[in-house]
Amino acid sequence: MSTKQKSFLSVAFILVTLSMLCQNVATQMMNTTLSPFASYMWNSKTMGGLLTSFFNIGSIVMAFFSGPLVEKIGKKASIILFSLLYGVSTLLFVFMPTESASLAARVLQGVAKGVIMVACASVVADVTPDEQMNQGMGIFGLGATLAMAFGPMLGLNLIGPDNNYSRMFIGCAIIVSFGAAFALGINYKPKQREQKEETVTREYKGIWKLIEKKALLPAVNYTIFFASFACILVFITVYAQEMLKLPATQISLFYTVAAATMLVVRLFAGKLADKYGELIVIIPGHLAIMIALIVLAFFCNKPGGATYPLFLLCGGMYGIGSACCQPAMNSIAVVDSPADRSSIANATFYFMMDFGILFSSSVFGGVIDRAVDLATGYRVTYLASFGICILSLLMAVFLLNRKARSKRAMKQ
Repeated sequence: MSTKQKSFLSVAFILVTLSMLCQNVATQMMNTTLSPFASYMWNSKTMGGLLTSFFNIGSIVMAFFSGPLVEKIGKKASIILFSLLYGVSTLLFVFMPTESASLAARVLQGVAKGVIMVACASVVADVTPDEQMNQGMGIFGLGATLAMAFGPMLGLNLIGPDNNYSRMFIGCAIIVSFGAAFALGINYKPKQREQKEETVTREYKGIWKLIEKKALLPAVNYTIFFASFACILVFITVYAQEMLKLPATQISLFYTVAAATMLVVRLFAGKLADKYGELIVIIPGHLAIMIALIVLAFFCNKPGGATYPLFLLCGGMYGIGSACCQPAMNSIAVVDSPADRSSIANATFYFMMDFGILFSSSVFGGVIDRAVDLATGYRVTYLASFGICILSLLMAVFLLNRKARSKRAMKQ
């Protein structure tokens, strides 16, 4: 029992969680404020979506190389160097606030984020037993939960009523740089993981040196799931401003409710998944996102006090969906992959995941801009996302259950 606890509470685990927290806070600050920033600077929803898409383009391109890169230069060095890159690129929004420079900055941030996430998740995989991987990933993911609570609120408050986006960008750069400082203290001896006999002498050629085949299915599944709720992540702030006429203080409470829900769910979801299988949390997670999308499409689209509780309900459903599905599917990707390819498996998972938000932010931003009115644009977006979520749920039920995974393992 003490061994299990030590693996989670080691100095390396705590520091890498804090380092990832800094990156997550910065990303949440940017995600929440860039759509309003694009509307304020260029009066364009499409540009707001592109700022998100370019971030994910950088992350996707880097994902092909982040796994081998992390293994080559080291996890600690990767976190330090790319945290600093994230901070420096953020300052481009302050000193070169043009459309082209902003898109370039987002590509650099995406590159940095892709490497940081893979490096941090790989440290967690190094110190967490396979039989407790759901719990390990869940506890590590609490950093993302705290970021969800404080990142949007901090970003919106730094902008303030005077629309001072430069102040927010500078604060974001400072915060992500703290991630590099935390990483300086990361030192650990990787645990001995059981090596599967058939993978000891396996050689990887071509693209499979950069992508882990056994992680692809859960990664693709999460990509589809992420595409279904990315519209909430990208557009909820501007949706609340335009449709519900809410001030920043009330909008930030959406993220606080989401984070509180994530925190509660993550406290027990990992243990349930380890004991009964990942579907025990994946199915409720999908259903929660479906509820949020339907409410946003039909019942929460007009100004007034009556709709605000529904708006906060959507925050709770968003929190449940994210907390249930991401750690579980990430765990499947890592556990089903060879032990010596954990960095490649994590890189594969996050690289595929970014396709979801890339598709949603660019396509749905254009849908909203071209709709006959805002209400129609948002409704079409949320209903299309609902259909994508159903597809993801069906895929998970039939392909990610333990029986199907065991059959695939026997064939490979």
